[in-house]
Amino acid sequence: MTRISFLQTLGEWTRADGARYARLAGAIRSAIERGDLAAGARLPAQRVLARWLGVSRTTVVMAYDALVREEWLASRQGSGTVVRRSPARAVAGRGGAAAVLSARNVVFRGLVERSGAEIEFLGAHFDGLPTVFEAAWKEAKADLAVLLRGHGYMPLGLPDLRAAIARHLERAGLPTKAEQVLVTSGAQQAITLVANLLIEPGDAVVLEDPTYLGAIDAFASFGARLTGVPFGPGGLPVDALREAVARTSPRVVYLIPTCHNPTGDVLEEAARRATMRALEGRGPVVIEDMTLADLTLEPSAPPPLAAFARDATVLTVGSLSKLFWGGLRVGWIRGPEPLIARLARLKVVSDLSGSLLSQAVAVRVLHRAPELAALRRRQVRAHLEHATRLLAKHLPDWSYRRPAGGLSLWVRLPAGNAAELAALALRRGVAIVPGTVNSPEGRWADHMRLPFVAEPAKMEEGIRRIAAAWAEHAPERRAERRAVGVLV
Repeated sequence: MTRISFLQTLGEWTRADGARYARLAGAIRSAIERGDLAAGARLPAQRVLARWLGVSRTTVVMAYDALVREEWLASRQGSGTVVRRSPARAVAGRGGAAAVLSARNVVFRGLVERSGAEIEFLGAHFDGLPTVFEAAWKEAKADLAVLLRGHGYMPLGLPDLRAAIARHLERAGLPTKAEQVLVTSGAQQAITLVANLLIEPGDAVVLEDPTYLGAIDAFASFGARLTGVPFGPGGLPVDALREAVARTSPRVVYLIPTCHNPTGDVLEEAARRATMRALEGRGPVVIEDMTLADLTLEPSAPPPLAAFARDATVLTVGSLSKLFWGGLRVGWIRGPEPLIARLARLKVVSDLSGSLLSQAVAVRVLHRAPELAALRRRQVRAHLEHATRLLAKHLPDWSYRRPAGGLSLWVRLPAGNAAELAALALRRGVAIVPGTVNSPEGRWADHMRLPFVAEPAKMEEGIRRIAAAWAEHAPERRAERRAVGVLV
């Protein structure tokens, strides 16, 4: 973990009451409870952390010792100090296992605790489509007489919706039966259900790096050890994925091959075949996230990974939140029927059943999926062109690879640190997401995720303010580089 990311994890620890070592111990304990420090994570050496914080080594020694006594940390000869408890165990110790919202996850946290910014480039989503909703709701009302006769609990989902999702996946190139589908309250619930079912504290999970920040939280909250496979110039390197799987023997491999979040890459068919060959027979359950798959710039994409699976278990996750509207809260998991049954038994403990009214509307929305995808595709192109023109005008030295789809740009700063830039931008009323938030291992400090689908005037004003923050940030970074040059 880098200095910046570790200090972000601790937060404003000096503002608490009590002795300095106790305040530091409390900050580390809270980070473990939130899931920011997973079981097995190595903490900075005592002298290193003392230097980072500007405190005495004695303060760090006393904080670490207190946490060792409380069994939050363990000191190992030759390995330093490591986290002993997983987030899941920590939460269970307070009265029951639960998913934990990471302090680094500024997007999700912003849904609960407002950032205070006038302009938020946090989530990436379109507004809903009122005319489509009105038509779908009008048609769905015909189902109410039937739905209201029963108790309203369908843990696996409305049968008509399961069949509609199966047809939707078949159009994408993945033959599917309705019995293979579990309806969820969005893709985030789907990922969390799978993590809850499959992950035991200490299990390894391999993910692309960068990746979807909600998946990082979901797996970390159940005590997983996360290994990121860094993206290369052409996207996911299959050889590096194969090596990571061989080295860590993961329980789960989580991938986003179509409209990757946050890079917008679309994995070519040959690479998908090679990916599945690299995973065949090695044991992990593969989770393929198709939440953004309907938003490719081109009219079609290669079939899902599950279409190429021969000897691998693949769970395909999807949602209507990006194609239609996040407020509908309809997602799904597609997989082998025995595994779907186990997930349904777990889900019923969580919520008994999703909303059948939302699901009745979703059936009608999916009937219109091809035309909705064409509409969203036009919107993606228009917003992307607008955002790239603004970047060329206001931040010409920033770089990015043009996405093949999705709703965000993965932007590289020419120098400096995106977390520091985010703090400066927030002072100007703009909330942005530093690249480290999208990394399971704290990489990409010089990147940021920039959603480009805000209303045009807001997009322009937001980028103008980010450019002003960059103008303040950049001279400091240039001065640092000059100083380093003089020293050399």
